[in-house]
Amino acid sequence: MIVLISHVFFPGAVLCVICDILLFATSVLAVVCALNGKNKCAINMVFLIPVFLYGYYISQFSAHLPPIETVHYSMWWLIVGLMFLFFFTKDEIRIMLYFLMSMLFIGFHLYSGNHLTDSFSYFEPLVIHPFFIFLAVFVPVFYLWRKSKSQIEKVSEELHSQQVSLNRVIQGSSFMIARILAERDEDGNVVKLTVDKVNNAFESAFKINLYEVQGQEADYVFNLIFKGKLDINKTLLFNRRKTNEFHATNLEKWYKTHVITPGYNLYYLILEDITKTREKIAELEASKRRYKVLLEAIPDIFFVIDKDGVYEDFVIKESDLFKIEDANIIGSSIFEAGFPDNMANKIYSCIQACIKTNSIETIEYSLNTPNGTFLFEMRLAKLSSNSVISVARDITKRKTAEFDLEKALKRAEESDRLKSAFLANLSHEIRTPMNIITNFTRMLADADMQQYERVELTDAITENGKQLVNMIDNTIHLSKIETENIAVNHSFSKINAVVRDVYNDFAPNIPDSKEVQMKLKLDVHNTEFGFSTDATLLKEALSILVDNAVKYTLAGQVTLGYEMVLNDRVKFIVSDTGIGIPKEDYENIFSRFYRVPNSINQSTSGSGIGLSIAQHYIALLGGELQFESKIDHGTEFWFTLPFSEGKGYMAVVK
Repeated sequence: MIVLISHVFFPGAVLCVICDILLFATSVLAVVCALNGKNKCAINMVFLIPVFLYGYYISQFSAHLPPIETVHYSMWWLIVGLMFLFFFTKDEIRIMLYFLMSMLFIGFHLYSGNHLTDSFSYFEPLVIHPFFIFLAVFVPVFYLWRKSKSQIEKVSEELHSQQVSLNRVIQGSSFMIARILAERDEDGNVVKLTVDKVNNAFESAFKINLYEVQGQEADYVFNLIFKGKLDINKTLLFNRRKTNEFHATNLEKWYKTHVITPGYNLYYLILEDITKTREKIAELEASKRRYKVLLEAIPDIFFVIDKDGVYEDFVIKESDLFKIEDANIIGSSIFEAGFPDNMANKIYSCIQACIKTNSIETIEYSLNTPNGTFLFEMRLAKLSSNSVISVARDITKRKTAEFDLEKALKRAEESDRLKSAFLANLSHEIRTPMNIITNFTRMLADADMQQYERVELTDAITENGKQLVNMIDNTIHLSKIETENIAVNHSFSKINAVVRDVYNDFAPNIPDSKEVQMKLKLDVHNTEFGFSTDATLLKEALSILVDNAVKYTLAGQVTLGYEMVLNDRVKFIVSDTGIGIPKEDYENIFSRFYRVPNSINQSTSGSGIGLSIAQHYIALLGGELQFESKIDHGTEFWFTLPFSEGKGYMAVVK
């Protein structure tokens, strides 16, 4: 194999048994030196390269090309040896010696080819001269090698200095520190952890000497010290958190572990005795619990707020509906606790006033919480130069009672006013149709009255009778609304039947004096079409809207109907071509006892509560009454109800 390699890498050479034997022996010797750790011996084998180059390219006991034609082969093999030295040695003298030897051998090679003196004219261009090529490679590589060597030495010195300082710090540290080495298998898995060194604090704390633990398995050492309370493998290798706490029950102490990994196979385990800290925290927690128990006996909420408005602590009764988690309040500021900006600024100014003047400030405020809105009365007093104590008392019930009382008083006053206005209006409105009915009935007794006059009087009596009945019905509806005595009974209702009933009640009874046609618009013609609602309230609301439409339409048409909206709601519509509603009356159109001033209202009776009742009924059914109107062109009222538990309607999917 060596012979084959030599022929491949030494072109132009023929079989040279002596050269091959020497090359094989040299290779074996270099391998033996490397395996025995004698690196200098292996490196020095590179100085034999000129010997082999002489045997293959110059000597008389092997057939070869003329020396002048193989001088570049020698040069490149010498460059390879030079690169080998740059890579494996730090000895500058050895490199310079090899450089001089290589230059001499190149000169000898040229001399052997009888071209030493004329070599500078023989090689054209001059840059291919072996001397120049070797120097062109050697000089920059040698410069870079020296520079990198200098940098490496500098870094090594710094690392050594840092290592010395680190060892000094570790040895003198009050923390207990152990240096642990890891042994790994071929796959990089840790198979063994060994204690390499411990500091003085470690020896003193656990009464163990370095020579007793050095070289011992870490698992054995720490199980011996902590009786199985510290899993060293888990702590160093598998725990993502570099800081952990554990309780050494056999020592009756708490420790915090810190893990530092400065190298791939090197770990520093730092143990911090936190027993006194834990005991102090336990004492503070006990004091805090006592403090909270005392404060919880008082039915108020206590906050400690610093001068910047940040909550430092709070106490609240656990039985209260107003729940706050510590993590949600402590550390946050009054500007983040749900207060409006103006209220937060007011509390902040009160805090500053308390700290500055030692005064007691009082504020009433509301606060939105997951359990609802609560009303509080807050009193702030100075606790220290940097904080105040805030005592917040829940006044929700008291304020609610006050609000309810005030609301009830206003409602009673308004009810009394409306009652008086309604009775006065009702007495007037009832008297007018009653007088007409009484007088016209008496006139019908005249035997000389013409037939057409008798028909006109009969129509007038019927119309005023209907108005009278309508006012009585509206009065009954209003009474039920006032006493909140309206029951909503949802059940499946066939909508076509409900709408048609309303149509049948009004269409035949439109006075002959009006040129009004009533139309019915049903979007779904299935007789089984319907949904869950209160048919009675729906019919009452539609009747009121249709009655108004007929009343305020002198000519044209009144349309009653419904249409489906997005397959989940039903829109009911009552439109007319009547006199319309002025825009200035829009805001009062649903007010009780309000009647739009127009020619029809001036000549007819009415209570002015019909639309208010219809609006209330529609709201109970889950809708909202809306309208659009244009003077002399008519009005359209509409509302939508949910198509709940609907039947008889099949949507077409395109």
